[in-house]
Amino acid sequence: YKLNDIIKKFGLVHYNNYKFRQCPENIDDKRCYIVSGENENIITKIGKNNYAGTICTNELDKSKINKWKIKILKAQYNQIMVGVAPDDFDIKASNHHTCGWYLNCYNLTLYSGPPHNYNGNRTTLSKIEDEILVIMDLKKGALKFIVNNEDKGDQYTNIPTDKPLFPAVLLYNKNSSVEIIGC
Repeated sequence: YKLNDIIKKFGLVHYNNYKFRQCPENIDDKRCYIVSGENENIITKIGKNNYAGTICTNELDKSKINKWKIKILKAQYNQIMVGVAPDDFDIKASNHHTCGWYLNCYNLTLYSGPPHNYNGNRTTLSKIEDEILVIMDLKKGALKFIVNNEDKGDQYTNIPTDKPLFPAVLLYNKNSSVEIIGC
């Protein structure tokens, strides 16, 4: 009873604004994942080894700088990528890293499709259970990553913003799992 009064007084409080898109029922067994958590903010790979990816249900807001933080809950061989992807991201595809702009959480390498075409441009080595703050400035088309409070600078610039962009996560190995946590 008192909790309802508090909610009415202050309004609905959200843990975070980003929720992962659910895995389609007709997806092949290599790309299967489950979305869980009270706010649908945890993704876990359950299929065989091959990239499974999803984007969040929430489009990034063009009027502000967008921020979200990913925490690695479990990593099999650390094949986890975080970043942004356009709205034509195909959950059923196997080459997700060419549709979007990503940071590989294990070794902080960059992967993307056009116009950057990064494929394994190494920066420094990270460790399991890192927290990665992702910051996307849609006005500048700049994407940066802050790993365990260490600013890596603008990793991508001139990202096309003519299509809607969404937070994205790619998981390769079975049982790998990440959570979007508050900033």
